[in-house]
This record gives sequence, structure tokens and C-alpha cells, in this order.
Amino acid sequence: MSGDRSPARATGLRGFFRRDRITGQIAIGLVGVLCVSALVYGVGSASARYKLADVGAWLSAGAKGLVVHANGLAGKVDGKAGVIPQMRGHHIRIVQDGTTVLLIDEDTGVVSRIDPSQLKITQSRVLGGSALQVVAGAGTAYTVDLVKGAVQQIDPLTLAPVGQGATLPAPLSAGGIDAAGTLWVPVPQNGHVVPFQNGRQGRAVVAGAAGDRLALTMAAGTPVITNSTSATALVVRAAGSQKINLPAPVSRSAAGVKVPPVADGQVVPMLGAGGALYLLNTAVGRVDSVALRMPRHQFESPHVLGSRVYLPDRTSGQLLVFNTDRNAWERPITATRPGGTIEILVRDHMLWVNDPDGSTALAFDPDGAVKRIKKYEDKIPGSARRPIPAPNPGGGNGNRANGGGRGPGGSTGAGPPWTPPAPPKPPGDGTPSEPQVVRVDPLSGGARVTFAPSAGGRPEGYVLKGAEEFQVRPRRVPAGASPSFTLAGGSCDKSYQFTVAVQYEAPNGRRAEKESRPSMPVRPCVAPGQPTGFAAAGEDHGARLTWSAAPGTSVVYRVTGTNAPGEVTGTSATVSGLTNDASYPYTLVAKNGAGESTAVTAIANLAYRRAGYRNKANNQTNTIIRPGPAKTGEVGRISQGTYQTLTLICQVRGENVREAETGETSVWWNRIEWNGGVGYLSVTLMEGPRSPGGSTFECA
Repeated sequence: MSGDRSPARATGLRGFFRRDRITGQIAIGLVGVLCVSALVYGVGSASARYKLADVGAWLSAGAKGLVVHANGLAGKVDGKAGVIPQMRGHHIRIVQDGTTVLLIDEDTGVVSRIDPSQLKITQSRVLGGSALQVVAGAGTAYTVDLVKGAVQQIDPLTLAPVGQGATLPAPLSAGGIDAAGTLWVPVPQNGHVVPFQNGRQGRAVVAGAAGDRLALTMAAGTPVITNSTSATALVVRAAGSQKINLPAPVSRSAAGVKVPPVADGQVVPMLGAGGALYLLNTAVGRVDSVALRMPRHQFESPHVLGSRVYLPDRTSGQLLVFNTDRNAWERPITATRPGGTIEILVRDHMLWVNDPDGSTALAFDPDGAVKRIKKYEDKIPGSARRPIPAPNPGGGNGNRANGGGRGPGGSTGAGPPWTPPAPPKPPGDGTPSEPQVVRVDPLSGGARVTFAPSAGGRPEGYVLKGAEEFQVRPRRVPAGASPSFTLAGGSCDKSYQFTVAVQYEAPNGRRAEKESRPSMPVRPCVAPGQPTGFAAAGEDHGARLTWSAAPGTSVVYRVTGTNAPGEVTGTSATVSGLTNDASYPYTLVAKNGAGESTAVTAIANLAYRRAGYRNKANNQTNTIIRPGPAKTGEVGRISQGTYQTLTLICQVRGENVREAETGETSVWWNRIEWNGGVGYLSVTLMEGPRSPGGSTFECA
């Protein structure tokens, strides 16, 4: 997993912890503390080896100067290691990938490695400053200086630099390593995302314009770049990149939407401005919207595991949970004290939630089951404990500097608990509450609207508003029936908002309606699938491009390449004005208002199509083979009365010739193969095509 850290997030987190600016003193002090002995419980030997659980995660336990290893299946800690004294009181980020476990002191740029087999720190180096990001995955590791733009591969064991580093236009966004071991680094300065394979910089992928706000998520090992400025997402696959258009409100977030650095599956959750929670399904090119009427709370990036979306609410210290299968918010889960730090890690198909200063961490499995892990169990292998720092006399604000941290359920800090979106309480006058649009899922050629029914009163049914351009089924949802509408129609180039109105009998006996708040804007379509069967057949000075229709609605095609026509509505295109005896690559992308497909390519080969034809009109005299397209010179001859098959290469315009035997006149000459070289014959002296066209090419 990658140790992502954006400058904005780093600034916010460091405000909770004591800073130590004497980086030089720390580097000197590291010399004597590179090896911290491990005391294995029941063994007592620093050289003993301890095997940790395969399904687990390293978590920060800063209140006692430790990092602990938690067993996710058992819900217990099975190992611990002490941090070096110079790291105490600092914000420590843990980066872990297999047996690579690195501790990054985000205040100083000191990086340390834990040997999981010995439960001790074996290496420490100063690799950067406070803006240092360290990423590890697929057996490789890199450092990324987000402020200076420096990228350097490092040895995961020794932490030493490997090969030459690179410098990109700064500042950078947090990078990540994909399933193939390639590092991807977003460069907002030029709108690119730059890959590094085995330490070598590769060809950049364009993700937007210069200055766009870019963020990276590794979704099931595949890079997904969210561009908050243009409201688009780019999915970078080995077969090519796919662009998906996001709802317009994404671009309204001044700091950009919040996305997780890692997603366990192909769904990337996004938290935008104005209470917008979006779920980007990269597998099908669809963006669902979930209702989240945010109070004035501070939320971290959402995460997805299984069918649930987890949204950390730092203000209340809770973890908000949306069940996508039931289209409903579940009961919030207390994760830390109000105002505390909530760190989330997705690893080994589990989601880990940890407050470095708290005593308890949470481990969720894909089914939503949660285990509370006590980080400070007594009898666990590892480094000796250190005493908890005593709080300052006037402290109690929960900052690491004064030791005022409280575990989950504590009362330190401010902020009321958050109540998930649900139908409001009945008004008290006998009428039902307004319904709530919970989720809008775009479909190919329509959408599905799911809502929470009203509470109280006597609802008779529900109708959908704002759907005049659609066929709506059912037209009316009776009270007690499945609370959803399915829509067909609409324009893929247009966004729509919907409301749900409850119909009921008012106390005065009249029929009445009460509408929900509007849904998030949505397009009634999904990004098209990839077109198939793309072929480019070369013709004389041109090419014929054909393909099969891509799945989707309102699909048009963009063809790029030399003299390409641009956008095409059908499944074929003609290209002209090409030079013969050359090859031309063409790229085809299917697109609609929801986004684009992955590109496919084809090569138009305009090499000469050689063909055999017999000579003719050779009854009166010998046929002279000329060195050029004119009746001068000789490179050979065909005896009078002899007829043979000659290989035609191409045709070229030359001297006008009238053949006396046939009376035919032409300015076209055939270039033919002759005695290992070439020669020329007027078309009046050969069978076959009379001028270039189709499979007969003009000579370049």
C-alpha cells in the first residue's frame, strides 16, 4: 500500500502534533539508535524470529511510542515495535507492502524500516523533508518530494537510492504504484501523469490541462486520475486510457474532490462540494450519486470495501457507512474521539481504521463485520513499552504534543454525533415527512432513482418529478412498494435533477403532495464500451476505415490520424490525401456525454499492391521496356508476337502515347518488375487497370 500524503492533508495533520525542526540533530542522533532490540514474549531473545499473521496491518500507536501489528481475522495485536526516540511526538506514516514496512516521520523526512521477522527497526535514513511521500508496492519503493518534484527509486531493504532520480515540475500530487510495479505521479503543473518503471521515467499520459487539480487512486491496481477542474476521471489501462465525465458539481470544489489513495475494487468513491458523494464504477463507466446533506463537519476521503462506503467524520469522530446494496445509511460507528485523527488503510481485502493516539483500532471485512482491536495488550511480542506522556496541566485538547488523546468513545473535542440521511421525523400535524432521494444510478439510456419513503402520516404513493423527458416505470409507487423508479430516455448531453413527491390526504381532506430535495445532477447514460473490429484498408492515396458499433447510447466516434475526419456518427469513414507506399496509424474512440471508451488502433498500409498482367498489342513490332514514363531509352524488349505475364508495381503519369495497333491513347504508364529491377510500359501495351484507383496505386 502506498503512503500517500498531499500537501493540504499534511498541513492539517501536522497541526495536531508537536513539531521538531532540529532535523540535523535528529539525523546525528540516528547513528546510535538504528537498531532497537525486540523482546519476544516468552522467549526474551533479540535474535528470535516471530511470524506475524498473513492477513494483518501495521498501525501507529503513538501514545506509547509504538507501532503494532494487528491480526485482522482474530481482531488482536500479535506484534509491536518501538519507534526511535527522535520520532516520539511526531506524525508517523506507515507504508507497508508484503515484508516491506517503512515508517515515515512526516515532520522530518526520516524513513525507518521495520524487519517483521525480528520486530525491530533495522535501518533509518533522512530521505527528504516534511513534504516527503514514500510509496511501496509490487516489491519496489520510491520517494516523491511533493514540493521539490524529485522522484527517486530506493531499495526497500537498505533505503539507499537506486539509479538516477528525476525531477518533475513541482508541486506534485501524491503518487501510487500499480499492480505491475509502475509508479504513477500526477503533475498538475502540466496536466500530466508520469510513470516510472524500474526507476526509469516513461512516457507521460495527458490527464488534463496545465494547472488542473489532479488526484490519483489505485483501484484494484489500476491508476485512476480524478481531474476536479474538468470534472473528468481517466482510467489508465494497459490497453489504453478511458475518460469518464463526472457530474458538473465536481468542478465546484475549490480544493478538489476527495478520493482515497487506494480502492480494493473497481469503484472509486469521491466526496465533492455541496454534500455530493459519488461512486465511480470504472468497470462500466458509470457514476452513481448518493445523497449526503452534510452539516458543518470535516470529512476525510471516503473508502469502499465490498458493498459499503466508509466516510470518516473527524468532527464527530465517527465513521459513516452507506450500504450500496440496500441504498441506505447504516448506523454510524465510533472510530475516535470528536476531532481526533482518523487514518484509513485498505489492505488484504480489509479496511483498517486507526487513530494514532487512540487505544483501539477497527478492522472491517468485505461483509461489513467489524472487530475492535486493543492496541496496547500486555502480552504481545516486540519492543518494550514506553510510558504514556503525561498531559500538560492546561491541556486536554487531544493534541499529541500534550498527550491529551482519548480512545474511541471519549469526550475530548467538540462536534455532535452525525445522523445519517434519513426521512425526517413526522411534522406532528398528521402529515408525512418529505421523502428523500437517496441515490441516482445512470443506466445506458436512462437512470434509476431510489428514495427513502416518508415517515408518519398516511402516504398513499409517490411520484417522480423532473422526468418529463423520460418514460417512468412505475408511474406511481404505491405506499409500501419498492421505493424506486426506472427511467428510459433523456439526452446523454444533458444533466437532470429529480425530486420525489409523496401523495397523501391532508387533515382538511384534500389531496396534497410534499416534495423531496433535488437529487444530484446526473446524465442518463454511461460511458460507451470499446468499439470492436476496427480495420483500416489502404486504397490509392487513402484508406477505408470500418468498425462495429460500440455498446451504449448517443454514441459518436472520434477518429484521429493523418487527414482523419474527426467525429463520425456511423461505423465507417474514408480518408483521402495520403501519400502512397507508406503506413498510417489511426485511433478510434467511442464517446458520449458520459465519457469515452478505451481507444483502439489500426494501421492503414498503402504499400504498392503488386499484381500480374499480360502484355498486349505486340503483333506489329517488338515491345520496348523504357527506363522512365516516356518513349525514350531502353532497358529491355519483348519480341514481336510474344506475350507474357508482367508484375505491375504502380502507375505513374508520363508522356501521352497512342498505340497504333489498338488506337488506345493514355498518359498513364505502368512501373513493372524487369530483370531484377524496374521498367516502364505504357498502359496501352498491357492488360489490367487503365489508371490508378482501388488496389492499383499511383507511384509515390
